[in-house]
Amino acid sequence: MLKFRRIILWMVILFLVITIPLLSYAKSLPKFSFGSRLLYTGTYGTDVLKLQTILEQAGFDVGTIDGIFGAMTLNGVLDFQREKHLKVDGIVGPQTYAALENVHWTDPLVYRIKPGDNLYTIAKKNGTTVEDILKANDMDDPDNLYVGQQILIPHPPVVVPPELYGATNYQELKQNIEKLISQYPGKYGVYFIDLNTGQTFEINGYDPFIAASTYKVPLNFYLYTLITEGKIDPNMKVQYTKVDYEGGAGSIQFEPVGSYYTIRELSRRSIVESDNIASNMIMRVVGRDNYIKFMENLGAKVIPYSSNIASPYDMSMYMKKLLEYENEHPDTAGELMYYLKNTIYGDRISYPIPDNIEVAHKVGNLDNVVNDTAIVFHPTKPYILTILANNVDGSDNSYAYTVIRQISKMVYDFQNK
Repeated sequence: MLKFRRIILWMVILFLVITIPLLSYAKSLPKFSFGSRLLYTGTYGTDVLKLQTILEQAGFDVGTIDGIFGAMTLNGVLDFQREKHLKVDGIVGPQTYAALENVHWTDPLVYRIKPGDNLYTIAKKNGTTVEDILKANDMDDPDNLYVGQQILIPHPPVVVPPELYGATNYQELKQNIEKLISQYPGKYGVYFIDLNTGQTFEINGYDPFIAASTYKVPLNFYLYTLITEGKIDPNMKVQYTKVDYEGGAGSIQFEPVGSYYTIRELSRRSIVESDNIASNMIMRVVGRDNYIKFMENLGAKVIPYSSNIASPYDMSMYMKKLLEYENEHPDTAGELMYYLKNTIYGDRISYPIPDNIEVAHKVGNLDNVVNDTAIVFHPTKPYILTILANNVDGSDNSYAYTVIRQISKMVYDFQNK
């Protein structure tokens, strides 16, 4: 028995010795531009991560998406090459790259249903509607899903008029964006920050806009400063009361009044789901006057004293200061940044950006408002982009979403040159 225990102990030690360095390594993959080299068994890097993401979205099983070209990734590449009538050699070269790029931008995504999935969250995450998913799959019942089922998700490419490309500097990029938004009704505000150089440009950047749910960024930022300072315990439980109720986004509205939630759970729902009740409960805990003072101290230009307003500058400033704060306090504020990177909404700034590039963002919606503020963690040229659209059609997939996606693609492609 003692000998058996020693064998088990050594097996555990061996597993940890192998696995821990591997996991640590996977988090710091070497960076390669997609298409810059041949990929084959044994290669690793951010380009392999993108390869795995594209194949997985196209319905080819690659196992764990970890940036390491192993046996499962090889099988996915071979299956892809067979389907596309390419040379079946397991090597990702020019022809396979071309086919992969075409799949990424033009083919519907192939998605496997996971436990807890529903078509609403799948649609929001992928920038489409439940109706469009049902139509693409010839389905009648949105609730008739099963774990492991593969469904097609419409994912049309973002097309920017050719005449709006070719900018050589930020001033020209700004002018091209102005030409784009001049073709649509409503008012748009843009504020951009290059995180490497500090260069900025803005369009209506200091004007007041209805913030909608983007206000949840400074609210949660303030909450996490209190957590960092030990003034609030993230595991403290707060009771949901009638005064907290608000319809719209979020799932707490479907749960019984009187339920208890930890501060951490309220923050997660407030950001990931944009839950209005969770945000109201957080505001009740931290105090609205304190929240207002926090924004004043950060240097906001438009303060929501009597209505929920902000400027594009303010939202980009909040994101920049949050990023700096998270770098100083990763153990606490890192949790908030994780929520921002994993919201259920992928229909605006993040939509045209390759899936292997992290985007921390927060959307906001009303009947006549479509907003998004984001940190785009480009591997060499990270940036912050806020786009606020007021007096527009706020319904799903309206022209405002198209405009925001086009602006995002213009900015990303410029940074990616």
